[in-house]
Amino acid sequence: MPHFDTFPTLYWLPVYALCWLLLWVAIKPSISNRTYLLAAIGLLFLLRLPSIVFNNEINPDESQMITQALTLRYDPVYFRSVDGTTGGPLDSYFLVLPGLLGMPFDYITAHVTAFCLVAICLCLLFQTARRWFGDPAARMALLPLIFTLGLTRNGDFLHYNSELIALVLLSAGYLLYARLLRQDRPSIGILVTVGLMLGMVPFGKLQAVPLAAVVGLFVGIDVLIRPTLAVGEKAVRLVALGVSVAAFPIAVILLTKTNGVYDDFIRFYIEGNFRYASNTNQLASLLSLPHFLRRGTEFEWLAYFALVVWVAGLLVGGKRERVAWQVSGFIGLLLVATLFAITRTGSEYVHYLYFLTGPILFGFAYGWQRLNVGGPSGWWVGLGATAFFLLIFGAVIIQQYRRNEALNPYPSDQQGGWVVQPSAVSKIVQRYAKAGEPLVVWGWRCDYYVQTKMPQGVAENHSIRSAFTHPMLADYQRRYVSDFRRSVPPVFVDAVGSQNLWMTDRRTQGHELIKPLGQFVADHYTLIGLANDARIYVRNDRLNAIDGHGNSIKTAN
Repeated sequence: MPHFDTFPTLYWLPVYALCWLLLWVAIKPSISNRTYLLAAIGLLFLLRLPSIVFNNEINPDESQMITQALTLRYDPVYFRSVDGTTGGPLDSYFLVLPGLLGMPFDYITAHVTAFCLVAICLCLLFQTARRWFGDPAARMALLPLIFTLGLTRNGDFLHYNSELIALVLLSAGYLLYARLLRQDRPSIGILVTVGLMLGMVPFGKLQAVPLAAVVGLFVGIDVLIRPTLAVGEKAVRLVALGVSVAAFPIAVILLTKTNGVYDDFIRFYIEGNFRYASNTNQLASLLSLPHFLRRGTEFEWLAYFALVVWVAGLLVGGKRERVAWQVSGFIGLLLVATLFAITRTGSEYVHYLYFLTGPILFGFAYGWQRLNVGGPSGWWVGLGATAFFLLIFGAVIIQQYRRNEALNPYPSDQQGGWVVQPSAVSKIVQRYAKAGEPLVVWGWRCDYYVQTKMPQGVAENHSIRSAFTHPMLADYQRRYVSDFRRSVPPVFVDAVGSQNLWMTDRRTQGHELIKPLGQFVADHYTLIGLANDARIYVRNDRLNAIDGHGNSIKTAN
């Protein structure tokens, strides 16, 4: 297992040099697209390797989704054992797959999975750009995304997050739409495949539905305006598209009804997400987009670089053959839908910016094609601009090195290989319970589930929707108590305190704020002490079986 300290200079220098080599490969038409793409994805892996082998959470959402996947391995009924809140069921189920292959439910597995999804997304976007703008423009367009998503140290672009499954489905939809545009008679098979993927998008991320709607709209318009199709043939294809879009949601509804969780699906996933940040001022959120992009650090550079290239292509390359409206209109409306989707809640979570990868890559490719980047005198423009972009990363790293700032914020040299290090809380939990038994953590410390390999005993594995005021607070609290009574975990951790995320005031945010929960815990559990500023309770029968009456632990840090 490779490992990295905070200053992996001897690793970083040759890998950064490979970025310059890839820049040279991109402008060599003698090197096939397959070889170029393999080289680009290989370089992306090397650039992200220090964060991939970091076996700790880069973002708290990671622990949340790893725990959900672990729990689904024991109880596969979503909305009964697991509620991903804003994340869809597919995000958690997909993370079960590595576990079925023998990989542990830990952070390295999640980081490898995230890399694979990002790589698939970029490959699909590259193939789409090739069809619309040609090989030279697509090659040059891919480079800034490889550099940004590889050299970034912003954890929001490195961890396994709830945008990635939807992003892959959307990227596949873009490619299939590009293939349809090249067909004289749109294939029913491709239409069905597009429809199935679009129908799955809401179960990866409801937030991505506007982007899926753009794909469905343009695919439907393409069928309607085809002069090679008779009216009946158009009707058949539109019906096939509509039925395939509805197929997956209908299957989900039938499964939820069969498993008795249909009401939870409607209430907590559909209604809960539509009510989430429903009082946001959309215009104000859009106007704060520059601030939002700034939080994305290197992604801000990428977005503005793409904007410059797109504008330059629009102005300077005006005499070149115009792009078909089915392409330009699609990209334009896709950008509008993406900006709406990422700003609707106003929460400015940086990983929302992942949805911009498609419009950004297409913007680059459009600009480079208009600037004739594949021509005898135009290639140097793309080469020079991208080289300058890459040089910025190098200059920033050199400055950080001189200031003695960590080049790698995700050190793995002290973690003992492919091992999740237990915390003081987890060590105590493991004294009274074992892997596979349910655990409940009140607050937001989902890493305790991952460290102990214990599934969550309540659907909401972080407690913010059961603690903070919002229109559905009573619904979440009732479900929390019901789940707790159903699972009766051997250990209960109230993590509210100085080491908890968001919920730090034990007096007003402790589990006792839900009176039935507080009473149930008081009746059936014993507080055995504090660890990491978290209160640890053990079920009375388990405590008596292990420690006998009256024993407790000392405060641990």
